[in-house]
Amino acid sequence: MRGSNRRAIFPVAVVLLILVWATAIGPDRSARISISPSELVRAVTLHRDALINLYLMDRVDPNGRDTGGRTPLLIATSQQDWKTARRLVDAGALVDLADTSGFTPLMAAAAHGNIDMFRLLLVRTATLHAEAQTNDGHDLLGMALDGGNPQIVDTVLDRLPAMPQWTRSTHRALSAALQAGNKQHIRLLLGKHSAPPTPEGKKVPFLAYAIAGNNSSLFNMLLACGADPNTVLPSQCDKDFLAMLSSKSLSGYVEEDRNLTVAMLAAGLGQDDYLRALLNAGANRNRLTSRDKMSALDIAAETGHWRAAQILLGGGPSPDRLRLEISLGLQRVALVKNGEPVYRTQCSTGRPGYSTKRGEFVITNKERYHRSTIYHVDMPYFMRLSCLDFGMHAGYVPDHPASHGCIRLPEEAARKFFSEIPVGTLVTVQ
Repeated sequence: MRGSNRRAIFPVAVVLLILVWATAIGPDRSARISISPSELVRAVTLHRDALINLYLMDRVDPNGRDTGGRTPLLIATSQQDWKTARRLVDAGALVDLADTSGFTPLMAAAAHGNIDMFRLLLVRTATLHAEAQTNDGHDLLGMALDGGNPQIVDTVLDRLPAMPQWTRSTHRALSAALQAGNKQHIRLLLGKHSAPPTPEGKKVPFLAYAIAGNNSSLFNMLLACGADPNTVLPSQCDKDFLAMLSSKSLSGYVEEDRNLTVAMLAAGLGQDDYLRALLNAGANRNRLTSRDKMSALDIAAETGHWRAAQILLGGGPSPDRLRLEISLGLQRVALVKNGEPVYRTQCSTGRPGYSTKRGEFVITNKERYHRSTIYHVDMPYFMRLSCLDFGMHAGYVPDHPASHGCIRLPEEAARKFFSEIPVGTLVTVQ
């Protein structure tokens, strides 16, 4: 019996001895080899999935960097290794860490058009600066455009902050939106910028180019999407834009004056439909240029566009319905209604050295008791023509030209015209 007990105890003792020996020669937990974050960087760079799994299980810091400042997450997204990128995000990788050039994982996802990864990174970003640029001038919007995913482009446009000036990328985005007729993007982009959009490399706004080039589709698209109807031309305009201006007098104002608006441009070019649209959109018809203090009405009158002048005056009868015809040769005036002369009268126009201007004019204002500031004489029933320094009024009417350029009328005729002919009526002098 005692022998059998000793035989039973022996195996147990052997096991205990083995355990003690194993413990004695086994690794010390405090002496384990530590894996550096650079090893994870290397494993991700070389696509060593087994090592990546081992390192992440061992809780290696996922935010190490290579010599270019790239984190494992940036490397994975740049290489389109989306599975590894997700594992790194789950392991605590910081999504906002950029490399030394300013390139971020979010930019990489946008550039490759991966909407799922883009959204995953976007919700984890701490401070999104959508306008931030890399050292070589690229930004998130430009990379989204390169990636070609419309959902990413939508998101980036929506996240853009207010910007004083247009960038290369926002120029690209607007051009693409205009070409595609994407009103949502056009509205977003116009709303993000305080400056009006221009063609890339140009100073003159798109809206002015559309008016000068009679590009109605571009004009209507911009105006419908919120382009400023009071857009101002720059102090120095592009040469190709100036070449589009048919009127020399208008070119002079554009080149020499300052703060001309697109409404003034439309008036000076006789682009009546564009002028109406600008006024309906809120263009200020009373704004003045800086140097010569010219309004849109003044410019329309100076350039001979009587229809634009009527629009700016708020109306005027159609010449087919009502007009005045003045003959310098006959020294006569005819009131024409519905195509037929209904009243004729004598007049006296400018004597030699003070010739009355020829052309088409509109009555721009009327003054019952007007006194000339130049000649200091009374001019009753004065009707100014096209904002200029002459008009029609009651006065001495001999049988020959005798005025300083105005059209003198007998008092009865002047009173009749003053009461019956509204502002905006066309007056032809020939």
